[in-house]
Order: sequence, then C-alpha cells, then structure tokens
Amino acid sequence: MGAKKIYKYPLGEKLLSVARMVVDGRHPESGYLLEKECNFAMYMTRGKGRYFVGDEIFDVGVGDVVFVPAGNKFASEGDFEYITFDTPGYYPEQSEEVKE
Repeated sequence: MGAKKIYKYPLGEKLLSVARMVVDGRHPESGYLLEKECNFAMYMTRGKGRYFVGDEIFDVGVGDVVFVPAGNKFASEGDFEYITFDTPGYYPEQSEEVKE
C-alpha cells in the first residue's frame, strides 16, 4: 500500500510553497497526479526511489533534483523523503488524479 505524508511550511505567499514529503510505496497507488498550474522541483533528502514524470522515469537518490513543469503527470515510488518547491504556490483545486 502506498502512502505519502505531507509536512507543509506556511510562507504566507501565493507565489511559492515549500513542503517536505515522506513516501513509502507508490503515490498515488495507481495512475498519476496532475498539477495543472504549479511547476515544482523535488530535492531528495533521504532514501531512494523513482519519479515518473510525463513519459520519463527517473531513478533518484539523496541529492538528486527532479523538475516537473505544470501540466505534466507524475507519480513517485520508493522509500524516501524530499522537499518540494512549488511556483506558483500549491493549492488543491488545481491538482487531480489521472489514470493515464
């Protein structure tokens, strides 16, 4: 079973958001997430795993950075933590799960 815990760092800013993510398994469990308006970079801080971005697969470990432009599907898989930097700042209404 895939799980992701999110620890947000409120900045009081709409142009940027920062959060720490803890992944154990695959997130989402099936399909992908799609951030329609947010671009974001993920910086790996612990563990190893994979990011699925668009049609590409990235094997990642500590110190790696993966960029996901707005409008691209993505998923994560493994046992790891990362810091995400979103611009404009993340808000749930612009995010959706997609099957493909």
